[in-house]
Amino acid sequence: MGFLQFGTPGMTAAVAGVSLLITTLEGSLLTPMLISRASSMNQIAVFAGLLVWSWIWGIWGMLLAVPMMMVIKVICDHVEPLQPMAHLLSE
Repeated sequence: MGFLQFGTPGMTAAVAGVSLLITTLEGSLLTPMLISRASSMNQIAVFAGLLVWSWIWGIWGMLLAVPMMMVIKVICDHVEPLQPMAHLLSE
């Protein structure tokens, strides 16, 4: 889109770079921080879950990582032998 709008390779690279920077910051910093606050989950656990599930399933893994981890945390909260895992996932 940058090439179609601006027509120069330099501006095209700038648009692509800014887009990549914004996406990277949002995906690796902002989303784990906000999800961890909303679900009282550990930020590092959310980030690690995003990395693992996106590595395994790609885009679908990224979309489903946080809901799956929240379900796992709720199950671990309610099953007595899994309490240490629940403690690991919580703040």
